[in-house]
Amino acid sequence: MTASEWIRRPRPRPGARARVFCVPHAGAGPSYFAHWVSELPEDVELCLVHLPGRESRLADLPLDDITAIAQRVGRACADLLDLPFVLLGHSMGALVAYETARRLAVPPRRLFVSACPPAHRLVEEPPVAHLPDDEFLAEVRRAYQGIPDEVWNDSALMRMMLPAMRADFAAYETYEWVRRTPLGCPVTVLGGSADTLVPTGSLAGWAELTEGDCEVEVFDGGHFYLTEHRHEVQRMVTAALGTDAAPDPAVAGTGPNREAGA
Repeated sequence: MTASEWIRRPRPRPGARARVFCVPHAGAGPSYFAHWVSELPEDVELCLVHLPGRESRLADLPLDDITAIAQRVGRACADLLDLPFVLLGHSMGALVAYETARRLAVPPRRLFVSACPPAHRLVEEPPVAHLPDDEFLAEVRRAYQGIPDEVWNDSALMRMMLPAMRADFAAYETYEWVRRTPLGCPVTVLGGSADTLVPTGSLAGWAELTEGDCEVEVFDGGHFYLTEHRHEVQRMVTAALGTDAAPDPAVAGTGPNREAGA
């Protein structure tokens, strides 16, 4: 395992003063954050967690255990913690970011958890990872509304995405929170006002998992509110890092997301 396999740095910045590590949702690869590459300040380096079984790691066996994933992500980013940094994870990626933060020798400036109930109070949904392919995909599309028509109708693409999606959902469904010392870093909890999977009333529970401050921010939208509101989130990330520059909301429009899940 090398850091370059697990952590993609699409635009290395030798003069960077800070880093942002982003973890995508179930079934997704680093391209979910592709727009962020050009939209973050010039002094911030974007580091994208690239789990096996998707995009350029399609041939790698996906993992179905959150703890195992977090251990590997933590080891992969260990040499990149020489600058101030934040961790941001969306949906299942928020669990990975949280478990990674618990294992790092250097704490992040702030942990951003998006569209995810508190790790110790996960909402128990009927498991779907074990279902036959057609039923599994139909349940994912129904519940998360995260598979665009152009992807759903591309049978070859769906076949390629299926192993990673199934492994990610299995990882989420089998995750068991283990009581440890609370995080020492502050946490910002992000959610969508119309997210039926993660009620906004549950978000404040993340405060019980950190000794730092905990802020909750709710945006208009559903489970994938982040696609439309990424510029606001980028400004929050930049503020947490304390950099001088601010992302330009006029740079790069929102493009279609070709991977989706929890």
